[in-house]
Amino acid sequence: MRNLVPSFIRPMLRMVGPDDRGAVGVLVGVLFATGVVLGMAALTVDAGSLYVERAELQNGADAGALAVAKSCASSSGCLPVNAATYANQNSKDGTSTVSSVCGNAASGGLPSCGSATGKGACPTAKTPNYVNVSTATRTTGGSSLLPPVFARALAGNGGYQGTAVHACAQAAWGPPAQSSNSLAMTLSLCAWTQATGGMTPPTFGTDVRIFVRDTPSAPKCDGSSPPGEFGWLADGGSCSASIDLTQSGYVAGSDPGKNISKPCQDALTSYVASKSPIFIPIFDTTTGSGSGAQYHLVGLAAFVLTGYANMNPLKDAVPSGMSCPKGSTTPSCIFGHFTQALMPVSSTIGTGPSFGLAVIKLAG
Repeated sequence: MRNLVPSFIRPMLRMVGPDDRGAVGVLVGVLFATGVVLGMAALTVDAGSLYVERAELQNGADAGALAVAKSCASSSGCLPVNAATYANQNSKDGTSTVSSVCGNAASGGLPSCGSATGKGACPTAKTPNYVNVSTATRTTGGSSLLPPVFARALAGNGGYQGTAVHACAQAAWGPPAQSSNSLAMTLSLCAWTQATGGMTPPTFGTDVRIFVRDTPSAPKCDGSSPPGEFGWLADGGSCSASIDLTQSGYVAGSDPGKNISKPCQDALTSYVASKSPIFIPIFDTTTGSGSGAQYHLVGLAAFVLTGYANMNPLKDAVPSGMSCPKGSTTPSCIFGHFTQALMPVSSTIGTGPSFGLAVIKLAG
């Protein structure tokens, strides 16, 4: 033990006697008298409390930023008040200060951040649509300082009242640029416009009938695309397609006619049964026809499939009040509605138009 005792304490231990009995008591007394124990307590307890507070405030800022970004990405518009609700729910004592909510949203509703610097400031935004949420300490008693436990007892530190801890989170949102498992189908911009009323603002949830492209008897969609409003994409036999809108140009189509593959049969029946949104690309122009068709994709939309018809060998599943023409030259039909949905955060935020499908990410 003596080899572990500091040199300035050893003379005191010699007064104890040749054995070590009582040495621990003397050592503890000396450590208390010199403030070493209080210093260690301040370092572990008070500094530890600051780290815990910082983590809680960061969680609150993250949750608040994501909540505001989600509201901004929806048709309801930005709701900055959501930041305080989520920040408090992520605080252990249920309270925190949201010192700032600012950013930029195409739909408006957020104050500008300006050039904020210092504690609680977020980094410079890298996307057009973003929100910054800054949080700070607030105790249940209303104080903006995290009170000390041991630090005030240290010599010369009697006036220390505590520390205000700060955190900031930035969330960005926008249309997704990729989809790894889209149904191998594309819908026309015209079909989107007819179903939702357009971009400013769109109305979601109205069921429509959409005809297949490349069928002579299919109606023209306001003259803005060839006959028909949806087409099949080349899928390699899986009925799913990987979409990357960061790559310019056209994507290849296919022409299964009315006899669709087994994977597509399974996909259609599954989506109709689940009523879950499908991530489907939107095309604005095309070239070629049949198996040589090419589609120019401009964005991704969320579509809820509610039925289909003339998709041999599937039995028709036509929603109530809807119909699809019959006959040897009539087109295949799908039924459903566009909706709002969120993409997994693995997708990159794109720069094109938004069709109700969005991706939200924390910056950094």
